[in-house]
Amino acid sequence: MTDRAIYIWKLQPIINAEGSVPKIIEKARRARLSQLWVKIADGAQKYANVTGATGNRFADLIQRAHAANIQVWGWHVPYCETTADVNAEVAVVSGLVQQFPLDGLIMDAEGGAEFFRGDATRADQYGDAMRTLANANNIPLAISSNDIPQNIGGWLPRFNKIAAHATVNFPQVYYGGSPSVEHRLDRAVAGNAHVTIPFCPVGAAWIGDGGGCASASASAERARQFIRLVHDRGYPSYSFWHWAGAPMAFWEVLNTTSP
Repeated sequence: MTDRAIYIWKLQPIINAEGSVPKIIEKARRARLSQLWVKIADGAQKYANVTGATGNRFADLIQRAHAANIQVWGWHVPYCETTADVNAEVAVVSGLVQQFPLDGLIMDAEGGAEFFRGDATRADQYGDAMRTLANANNIPLAISSNDIPQNIGGWLPRFNKIAAHATVNFPQVYYGGSPSVEHRLDRAVAGNAHVTIPFCPVGAAWIGDGGGCASASASAERARQFIRLVHDRGYPSYSFWHWAGAPMAFWEVLNTTSP
């Protein structure tokens, strides 16, 4: 069976909306999710999901997810402008891996001025340190980046350095504004053809700009097409961005389609 995952960006608003951590797990089981991907750190800062009362709920989420045979992966947004930054950022992730029994790590490394700031050397240092951390804890390490890294000026060399240390590739195939899901997915395949680790695409579940869908019905229909293409092409897993932005029509697709 293909693994099906979804990103969780801000945990507490989801708990508030769903009613409780057990309700989140119930919804995940109905949607036949096998993985939840939760943000754990931004640069050298722990993210709100893992601190204070929300951090306690995150620990409860992991425990309940594991009891339901659902994995919980943690994702980190790196900036890594200097070697000192690399060390500080990876140290934060390392501490969180010791604190929470995560099933995998995701380097949410993206191009553009507001994201990864280091050069290729810093990119290599970050990827290497994260791979060492993942190996020490016997968990997989993924890169999740722009689906066509060549489209962002100066990003490809740094993307390649980080991707070289990952064990799986989660390209962000945000097809909402594309002529079709297949058109965008094909472009992502071409843009990642040189990356030899497993290709496991991330679809667009939200409504809005930046690759999101035009409406709830479009989100649902495009999710259905995306899942069909994943099955037809035999990808080992796939995911969606993101839980809180997904309309009910999207969830109904997950509830009624096989992973």
